[in-house]
Amino acid sequence: MSTESTDFAQLGDKDPVRVLSAVAERGYNSAGEAAQAILRLIRELVGLRVCVLTRVDLESNTLTVVDALDDADVGIVTGMVVPASEMPCDFVVRSATSLQEYDLDAHPFFRDMPARAKLGLRSYIGVPLRRSDGTVWGTLTATDTRVQAMQESHLQTLMVLARLVALEFEREEQRAALAAHAQMLSERLAMAEALEKERLRTVRLHTVLEAAATVSHEINNPLTVLQLRLGRLAKRFPDDPDATDDLETALEAADEIKQVTVQLRSVVQPVSTQYLRGTTRMLDLAASIKAAAALTRD
Repeated sequence: MSTESTDFAQLGDKDPVRVLSAVAERGYNSAGEAAQAILRLIRELVGLRVCVLTRVDLESNTLTVVDALDDADVGIVTGMVVPASEMPCDFVVRSATSLQEYDLDAHPFFRDMPARAKLGLRSYIGVPLRRSDGTVWGTLTATDTRVQAMQESHLQTLMVLARLVALEFEREEQRAALAAHAQMLSERLAMAEALEKERLRTVRLHTVLEAAATVSHEINNPLTVLQLRLGRLAKRFPDDPDATDDLETALEAADEIKQVTVQLRSVVQPVSTQYLRGTTRMLDLAASIKAAAALTRD
C-alpha cells in the first residue's frame, strides 16, 4: 500500500482532474483511511468545512457517522448517532438522489429538522453511497454553518468521490466476508477431521471386539474338550506322582487360557502397547480391562 502524503492541498491549482486522479490511484490500507483522504480532498475542492461519511438505516431511523472532518467545530465526530429523519441525509438516502442546498434555513422542509438546526448547518451538498447492486447505504456529505455558494462541478466531484469511497467500503466488506468464510471452512475441516478420527476409532474398536469374540469362540470349543480329557487322564493315574503333577500343570494352563478368553469378551476400550522390541503393536489386555472398568464407573 502507498504511504505517501494525502495532503491534496499540495496540488496548488486544485485542478479537479488532477486531484481526482491522485486519490483514485492511491493505495489504502483500509476503507477508513481512504475515507479520511477523500474527506480532506472534498474540504479542499468544495470549501465547506464539515465533510461527513454517514451510514443511514431507514428502518431504525438512525444516521451513524462513519467518518468525519469537522473544521467548523460543530461537534460531529466518528461514531455519532442521530435520528436520520432529523438530517438532510435522510432525504438523500430515501430518494437515492443528490441534494445541493445553498441555505437549509431557507428551505421549508429542511429548516425544521431538529438535529440539523441544533448543529447549525446551513449550506449542504450530499450524494448517495451505492453498492454494486444499486442499494444505497449512506451519504457522502459536505456542509457548513456558513452560507456558501456552490457550483454544479462540486456536486459532480462528490458523485465521483462517493463512488470511490463506496467501492473501498464494499471491498472491505467482501474481504471480511471472505475471511469469515475461510474461518468457517477451517472450522468445518477441523470438525470433519475429528469425525474421521472418531470413525476410525470406532472401526478399530469393532474390529478388536469382533476379533476377541472370534478368538474366544474358536479357542473355547477345543479348550473345553482338552480340559475334559486332561481331567479323565488325571483319574487314570492317581498313583503316579509325576503324571499327576504334569496333568495338574496342564489343567492350570488350560484354565488360564480360558480366563484370557473371558477377559477378551469384556474389552470395550482397546489399549495397545508395543510388542517386544519391534514396531508391531499388541493389545494390552490388562490396560484394556482397566479402561473398560473406568468407562463403566463414569
